[in-house]
Amino acid sequence: MISEKIILGVYSDSSLNNVELSLIHTDGVDLYQEPISLTRPYDPKIKEGIYKLMLKGDFSETSALIPLSQEITKFHSELIKEFIDLNKRKHPKIDYISYSGHTIYQNPDEKINITLGDFETIARTFNIPVVGKFLHSDIRAGGRGGPIFGSFYDALTRREEKPLGILSLGGILTMTSIGPFGELQAFDCSIGTVLLDHWIFKKIGAEMDFNGKYAKMGTIDTALLNRLLKDKYILKTPPKTVKRDNFMELYKHVEGSSLEDGAATLTAFIAHALKNSTNYLNEKPKQWILIGGGIYNPTLVQMIKSLFKEPIKTALDLNWQNDTLNASAYAFLAARCVMGLPISYPSTTGAYEAVTGGQVFTP
Repeated sequence: MISEKIILGVYSDSSLNNVELSLIHTDGVDLYQEPISLTRPYDPKIKEGIYKLMLKGDFSETSALIPLSQEITKFHSELIKEFIDLNKRKHPKIDYISYSGHTIYQNPDEKINITLGDFETIARTFNIPVVGKFLHSDIRAGGRGGPIFGSFYDALTRREEKPLGILSLGGILTMTSIGPFGELQAFDCSIGTVLLDHWIFKKIGAEMDFNGKYAKMGTIDTALLNRLLKDKYILKTPPKTVKRDNFMELYKHVEGSSLEDGAATLTAFIAHALKNSTNYLNEKPKQWILIGGGIYNPTLVQMIKSLFKEPIKTALDLNWQNDTLNASAYAFLAARCVMGLPISYPSTTGAYEAVTGGQVFTP
């Protein structure tokens, strides 16, 4: 009999905005009880250090990597301690900590993954086993290193009508299809809100197009939109995962636009990239669920709804804890790792076979 575990998931988002923490009860198959969650903004100094390292593009120099990894470990440990202190009366026991660390470089073709954060130090600090290195087994098995949340979404939507699709509106757009019997298919559709955020930051210094304000005021450049949608990655057949540098060339096409028209065109690009990606699905969903930071942009959500014929809900409609779904997903994957259950499949990451992932670091 598979036993239920209490697992704290810790996720450092790729856009460096927040760190998510979520405590879940799961046996790696089903979810029990509502998660307890916490988000905290990323430390500005560490954020600057990661950006400098990524701009430099040289990940071979350990004199830069080791101190930064130590800073990240210390920062994440402080947040874990805060979470435990806040919830120790209700949850005095945690079976595992699921720790994603912070991935700064990944090249599945060369089977390389560089993730900062010390799993052993966190295990030792809290005297709790830590599960980490989720992507390494997949890459060794010929996978692309993602997407790997399909089994979590299947558990999360247990009561929803299938087949259904999950559209993750984050810095990268990911599509997951779940069939009537739990059949999974997933892939990255395109770069996502990163391109739009970068546009807004360059134009006015803001972090994002809050509430889709500028996109709503602008006019979509149809000719430009069509050029963007002909990008070779979007036309590539899955399995596939996005690298951000795949799409930086696209940004150059938009540079002559006004603030509003550029925002409108890039927002439309996100919506159309998702719609076009449905052509690669083996089974068309009867309904869609939108998750991720993009659901707070009503202009983007409305554009997506205008393109899709099927009913669309958001994580907020379903009372999901949208801001910490990634942390919950990693906690769920940790349970599957401990139970020896697969987290990646040929139809999601392109691995040769279904493989479990993660490594357990004992105190």
